[in-house]
Amino acid sequence: MSRPRGTIRKVADETGLDQATVRRALAASNITEQQCEADFAKAVETVRAVADTDKVLGHSASGRGEGGGNSSAYADARAQTELYRAEKFRLQNEKLAGRLIDRQDVTDTGIRILADARTAFLSLGLRVADRLVGKTDAREIARAIEAEARIVLGELADDQKFFAALESEALS
Repeated sequence: MSRPRGTIRKVADETGLDQATVRRALAASNITEQQCEADFAKAVETVRAVADTDKVLGHSASGRGEGGGNSSAYADARAQTELYRAEKFRLQNEKLAGRLIDRQDVTDTGIRILADARTAFLSLGLRVADRLVGKTDAREIARAIEAEARIVLGELADDQKFFAALESEALS
């Protein structure tokens, strides 16, 4: 057999609060358990009016009880905030450890690489012009341009030069 439900428990069930909150609200209103039994509706109304809903929601969200069954939106928002805060700290630690690079640094490096490639190809004509003066054979001209283009591409593809330039300029 289950234990008979007392007046405080009935009021707590009706209001969605825990019994300690109901007791505090009734004590603040100077209402006894006998008066609650005599006028249950008035007791429920008094407890709802006296209970501090902000405190009830705050305790519920922090896991300490106090009822507040409709606090899930607040608890979800707090949990989401904590997740964002943890992610922010994780990213800061990754950056300090050198595993993340600032977005602006990557953008600046990409711009510099493209500018170097553009400059190298635009200078191709000046680099090959002396060798092509007086030439009329199309194949010979094409071979000279292709050979110079390979030299330019080889310089751009040299990973040691690339990383040396990267370390010295872009990520300082």
